[in-house]
Amino acid sequence: MATRLRGVNDEPLSSLLAGIAPVAPELIEAFARFEHLPYADLQQRFDEHTTRFRAWVEDPANEGRPISEWPGYLDRIALDALIERRTWRE
Repeated sequence: MATRLRGVNDEPLSSLLAGIAPVAPELIEAFARFEHLPYADLQQRFDEHTTRFRAWVEDPANEGRPISEWPGYLDRIALDALIERRTWRE
């Protein structure tokens, strides 16, 4: 008999976080940009961001810079969190 995980709701994460935690508005906006996408599209976007991130890291001009300076940093955080949430929910 399959068991369902309880306690994970369908409320958009951007709304949920904005209501319960002091989260940067830019991160809330990143969640809002992606939370409507189906799982496969989230994964595809994450893979695209990974490719761009690797290129940014490998660029000698970015040596020694913190990863938080990468322009796609917040989007990547949002995509990763949404994928994990969907994995548990679906």
